[in-house]
Amino acid sequence: MNLLVADDEMAIRRGMLSLPWTSIGIEEVYEAENGLQAKDILRQKRVDIIISDIKMPGLTGLELAEYVKEYDLDTAVILLTGFSDFSYAQKAIRNEVFDYMLKPLRPKDILETVSGVMKRLEQRRYQKNVVRRYETDADSVDLGDQIRHHFRGINTQCMNILQDMAQSFTQDITLNSIADTYHFSPAYLSRMIKKETGYSFSEILNSMRLAEAVWLLREDHVKIGLLCEKSGFRDARYFSQVFKKAFGCSPGEFRKNAGQQKNHSIKSILELIQEKK
Repeated sequence: MNLLVADDEMAIRRGMLSLPWTSIGIEEVYEAENGLQAKDILRQKRVDIIISDIKMPGLTGLELAEYVKEYDLDTAVILLTGFSDFSYAQKAIRNEVFDYMLKPLRPKDILETVSGVMKRLEQRRYQKNVVRRYETDADSVDLGDQIRHHFRGINTQCMNILQDMAQSFTQDITLNSIADTYHFSPAYLSRMIKKETGYSFSEILNSMRLAEAVWLLREDHVKIGLLCEKSGFRDARYFSQVFKKAFGCSPGEFRKNAGQQKNHSIKSILELIQEKK
């Protein structure tokens, strides 16, 4: 990680710069003698952690923290002050400051504080990445991604079966054909899917086919009959019945109002199907 030390006292900056930062994983250390310089460095460089004095000319440490928060920078802020005033700490906390240190400081305390902040920053980044990945999977056009997101936590065997269904839903697959592939009885397979997901085999299969149909209605201009086949339904009348039951309108009506229609994930379609039962 990279570090920025911002303090108007040269002695403090020099002392900070002389610390063995590489021993805790800090590769690059920048310095700024006031808040405005610090802000310029934030704009130009990748800074993971700022150690900033609260009282500085041009821009205070608290204003720097506000800047980091306002622009959602992926940067942790540690504030330094010689004043043990709790009101500063309260305002710092509101601006999501990671830590708060009172002068004078011992080198050991500084390194330990920064090391702790590095770990917390890594945890925050990991959590953001997990959330981002799940959000991406949930909104993905790829049905396999949606299955991994919406049914995470089910047993591996059931997940593998759902992933296979997501790959072959446009083909003429049935409960019996899937059961044969996995050497289960149809009754056992049906019970397992219902127990693990809360939905029946046919509900999940139809939700995959309807999700594909919705995407084709929004993005493709093929005739409804061909669209029915491309989404895995073999009977146009049955397709229209299932579609209307889920969405409250025919495929043709859905296409006419496609601009006002939202994208539907497998999960949202399953919820619609359950509501209409």
